[in-house]
Amino acid sequence: MDFKPTVIHTTRAVYAMNWYDISPGLIFIQSGLSLNKIQLGLVITIFYVGVGIFQIPAGFIASKYGNRNIASIGIIGLGLSSLLSALSPDFTILSTSRFLAGCSSAMFFSPAIGLLPSATADSNYNMQVNIFNGSFNIGAAVGIGAWNSIDLLMGWRVGFLIAGFLTIAVGIIYFVSLLPVQEEKSPYSPRKNLLNVLKSRVVWILAVAGTASVISENVVGQFLVYYLEDGLNFSYGAASYSGSIFLVFGFVGGILGGLTINKFRSVKSFFILSISITSFLMIAITLFHNIIEIYVISAVLGMFTVQGFSAIYVLVSRSMSHRSQTTSSLSVVNAAQEVPGSIWPYVFTLLIASVGYGRSWDILGLVSFALMFVILIPLSGKKQAAS
Repeated sequence: MDFKPTVIHTTRAVYAMNWYDISPGLIFIQSGLSLNKIQLGLVITIFYVGVGIFQIPAGFIASKYGNRNIASIGIIGLGLSSLLSALSPDFTILSTSRFLAGCSSAMFFSPAIGLLPSATADSNYNMQVNIFNGSFNIGAAVGIGAWNSIDLLMGWRVGFLIAGFLTIAVGIIYFVSLLPVQEEKSPYSPRKNLLNVLKSRVVWILAVAGTASVISENVVGQFLVYYLEDGLNFSYGAASYSGSIFLVFGFVGGILGGLTINKFRSVKSFFILSISITSFLMIAITLFHNIIEIYVISAVLGMFTVQGFSAIYVLVSRSMSHRSQTTSSLSVVNAAQEVPGSIWPYVFTLLIASVGYGRSWDILGLVSFALMFVILIPLSGKKQAAS
């Protein structure tokens, strides 16, 4: 068994851990830094702003200097940002550290997945994409589950310190382990490569149509625990399990997606099913108040959230004329999703302040479902039509 994809997936998991280790600490950060709900929403949102706006520059730089090099810088930068978060004395410094964490995350994502075609066989690529996405959820689940105990026992600052040092160490291992990988060179210059991707309408159609997965990841993943504590008065431990379940079953969804995606008549059909179920399950969050029922909703929602992302990445990758364009194409589609998607945590906190939790979840689900219909616009090109 080739270890190279495993190194990529493991690093992806540690990367994701840094996205969600803040989630169980929100209630402690709120108290420790005297923040209100709106400020908590801004701390989460500004991270996603960094993730979104640096996607395209990261893809451009990676096409010039190599996927392995830029992804390594990104993961190490993410670790350093976590250390800065641990030292934050107030809202401003914490927000700055989370913005830098977002920018560093962007430098890892598309270069890392862009390295997959060079690190795995073509016949195994679809499965590797699904495992790559599922690995995110495993790492995120650890970020919520393990840091639930770390923050409770040692404090949220120690939690950030542990995450930071661990991430830096993994970044160094990632770089050294993948030195043997021979990256396929693009026949285009970095500038022309990016322009070709920007002119591909399939990227923009899928970015908008897949909004449900982004909202689910950015809001459900970050605020479900807080909602159960603050909105339904569940205990800290019971609430934290819901977040872990959402993310662990996301990994299961990634594996199942890899096994079933080729059994559908088209990847587009798989995409529509995943996005529709994700949208309606966000609405269903408000319909149940029993903790077991909420756990079940969390599990299924986590599965289909990941499958939506996987379908997007497969469709976009297939639409490119050369597989070396994978990095640029996914950096663009991620930017097109995460820049507008970054506002949803903040919008969610504004909504709950004005209309309450119930209607807020309904609005997220309905907006997600409505935007899915953008997929009805024909995807241009023979490859896309075949997908």
